[in-house]
Amino acid sequence: MDKKLVVLGGGTGTSSVLRGLKFYTDEISAIVTMSDDGGGSGILRKELNILPPGDVRSCLAALSNTDAALKNLLGYRFKSGSMKGQNLGNIIIAAMTDIYGSFNEGLIEMSSIFNITGKVFPVTLDETHLVAEFETKDKVVGESYIPKMAYRLNTKIKKMSMIPHFPKANPFAIKAINEADIVVLGPGSLYTSIIPNLLVSGINDALKDTDAKVIYIANAMTERGETIGYSIKDHYEAIEAHSFKGVVDEVYVNKFRVPDEIYSHYFNLDESEPIFLTEDDEKYFKEKGIKVVEDNFIEVKDEKIRHNGRKIGDILFS
Repeated sequence: MDKKLVVLGGGTGTSSVLRGLKFYTDEISAIVTMSDDGGGSGILRKELNILPPGDVRSCLAALSNTDAALKNLLGYRFKSGSMKGQNLGNIIIAAMTDIYGSFNEGLIEMSSIFNITGKVFPVTLDETHLVAEFETKDKVVGESYIPKMAYRLNTKIKKMSMIPHFPKANPFAIKAINEADIVVLGPGSLYTSIIPNLLVSGINDALKDTDAKVIYIANAMTERGETIGYSIKDHYEAIEAHSFKGVVDEVYVNKFRVPDEIYSHYFNLDESEPIFLTEDDEKYFKEKGIKVVEDNFIEVKDEKIRHNGRKIGDILFS
């Protein structure tokens, strides 16, 4: 019998690992943050009053087993006219939501059409807005504004919250966590993809009650406006501050170094730097009784560093 796997996150990090992990189990559930308010998702959210479709669309595409033409449809962006920059997959999700009466039902039908392995659930069905409080005491509302404001103020994020304060979790997401054998947090933007899921009422309780092994996949690079200068320890402490002590059983850390020119490209683009395990990290996790697994977890595609789900799956299911 396949192990039941839950991946909790959002953005490109989650879709990258799902693309490989689907080959290890059919019992895979992606639970996706619903706070995106930028780009095409933000426009559809405002104009059609629906949940942001972008992250769930990326997860559907990653788990899809259809031919290349259908997958290309999900990822296609219009290049001109009034639709310029809008994603066709997002529009299809919006249409399915309207046809079937709810975001959840629309995703279920999308999953069937695109023959996905497993399931994709929004973490909440409530309308939410992400709020960041900085070390300067300033606050900003809106996921797309948070990294920009942190960078502009040259400050760090102190605390994350939501409007409404504790939106209600999607019951399907709670059920998936409760029944899981393994729950994976990340990889992804710490404050705008991973932590937002922990701000939804019921998710932390489910993580506390589940018998699943909970694994955090640490980011391979820092991120401007969110984690510049952060260590693995800093990432984990932020997660624990928004959940509970001992939320994670294991931490997976990449140890593979890509060519220096790739790192230079990242630094020149947005000041991002690689994150590797330090002696301080090792001591910290040892004292907390959290197992650290170091291995080659990444790959480079089109000069972009991405986590490789196959490499993670080899260890996760060994």
